[in-house]
Parts: sequence; C-alpha cells; structure tokens
Amino acid sequence: MNNFKLICFILFLLLFIGLIQFQKGRLFTLFEADLSDFSTQVEGEHFPKKLIDKTGIEFILAKPPTRILSATLVTDHILSDLVDPARLVAVSSYVDIPSMSNIVGFYDPSISRTQGEIESMLALQPDLVFVASYSNPETVRYLLRSDISVVRMGEFNSFADIINNIILIARVTDTQAAAEKLINKLNKRLDFVRRQVKDKTPLRVLYYDPSGYSVGGNSLMDETIRLAGGVNVAAGVIGDGENKISEEVAIALQPDVIVMNQWVFNQQNGHPSVTTLLREKSAWADVPAVKNDRIYALPGTWLRGISQHRINGVEALAELLHPDIKTYQESSHVR
Repeated sequence: MNNFKLICFILFLLLFIGLIQFQKGRLFTLFEADLSDFSTQVEGEHFPKKLIDKTGIEFILAKPPTRILSATLVTDHILSDLVDPARLVAVSSYVDIPSMSNIVGFYDPSISRTQGEIESMLALQPDLVFVASYSNPETVRYLLRSDISVVRMGEFNSFADIINNIILIARVTDTQAAAEKLINKLNKRLDFVRRQVKDKTPLRVLYYDPSGYSVGGNSLMDETIRLAGGVNVAAGVIGDGENKISEEVAIALQPDVIVMNQWVFNQQNGHPSVTTLLREKSAWADVPAVKNDRIYALPGTWLRGISQHRINGVEALAELLHPDIKTYQESSHVR
C-alpha cells in the first residue's frame, strides 16, 4: 500500500511539474530572460485582424483603432509620422523631455501623458495599447488580461528592426501608405550616406559613456558606426549590446575617434561638455582620439534613439568622421 501511495505521489508530482512547464511557456513568457523578440504577430491583411502576443494571448482588432494609447517613446515617435494625433488618447510622458525626445511640442497638451500606471491607462478606455519588450512586466501582464488589444515592439538592434516596427505599427493602425513613404525616405537617407563613405578609409571609433559604458556588436550603435564609415573598436572586445567597460580597456583600444552622448540638460544647466571632462583626464592623453582632438558629442536623441530619427545620428556621425561628405537634401538621392 505504501509503495502504491508513493507511486501515485510521484506521478502527481511529475504531472504538476509538466503543468508548470506548460504554463511557463504560455503565461509566464513575459518573464523569460532569454527571449529577445517579443514582437506581436499580426494575422490578416484586412480588418478584422488577429494580434498574437508572445505569451500566446490573442486579440481581435475589429477595425482601425481610434483610441490609441502609446506607452513608449519609440511608438510616440513612429506614430507621429503615421497617425493623425486625433486618434491618440495618450502618449508617454517622455515625449516632452528635450534630452530624450525628437518631437517635443508635436503632441498637443490635450492628449494625455502616461507614465505607465495601469489604472490611469485603463481609465482612458483605449482600443489599442502600444508597449515594448522593456515595458514594466506587471503593467503588460495586466494589459494582456484586460481585453484591450495590445501590441508589443520587440527588437531594437538594427535599422531593419526599426523598419519592421514601423511596418508593424502601420499594419495595426491602417497607415501603410504613410509607412511606405516614411520607410522610403529613411532608406534614401541611409543609401546616401553609404554611397559617400564606401570609398573612405574606416576610422576606429569608440562609443563611450561617461558612466563607463560602451556598446559591442549586434547593436544599433554598432550599425550606426559602421554606416557612418567607422569601425566599432568595442565589437568583439565586450559583449553584444551595451556593456560596462573599464577605463583601462577603453584606453587600450586606442580609438581614432571617440563619440559620446551629450545630454541636453548638461548644456542647459551649464555643466561642462562630456568631451571636455574626458580631455581633462590625464590617463587618456595618449589616446589618438584625444591627441588629435577627435572627441565628439552628439545629442542623445539622435545617438541613442530607436525610431526613424536615428538616421540623424548616422548622418551627423558620418559628417564628423568624414567632414568632406555632403549633407542629404531631398534631391540628393538622384544620381
């Protein structure tokens, strides 16, 4: 009898573990650390459309949304070029911060600003909410259980990801024509830079943040440097994406050019430029970029943005690396 009970208990335990693993794959995908692409999948060319979240939760979007809530800065930016602002009930509170936003003043104050509080978001009664893979997991979990259609942006590691996010947003907001125009212009500007730097000698570039961070390969910063006619000296030295880098390693990389993030509030509050602070460090004196006065600071809104405005950072960096190249004009792409 005791053996029978033990067997039953073991079978029950195995069943319980299997159920947990199943639930983990479905309900708790939100919290999986090794999953990078959280992008919502969209089925259907015409409305109604099915939205499938990474968790497996599905929504039916019966018609183009008219009460859109953008809970992320990246969707604030993309939507500004696609959707009539009258269709938005809220945008993120970051959209009004000059050090973070490229579109300060674009959205009328009558449109609510959200900081991601679930109660205030639900009170606005949106018919579609945009979030991202980095959004607060608890907020996203509540939204997914609220019967409000949710779309998540997942990847931000390349311009291909930016374009895919534009396409995703256009599909669910029924703004494909505007998206095509936006993507065509973005590609023309990228191609214009590529053509001008392709025969230039690539310069060895280090992106360096005063807090001690740099960016390795498989990242939008790495692609930005390469598109601008440079080589990311941190790629292969530190891990992919943004990582802490010691001052000793950064100096040992001996970059020809150092590019830094000049936050707007540093300038507005009278703080020294980040480039000045680096130049004053004696340990950096023999670095080629320092000796040749090739330390540059670009606005964080251009250099770190993950929307269509990132092209501004590519163009600005390309002109710093190769001062003889031309600035893009609307007719510049014509050969």
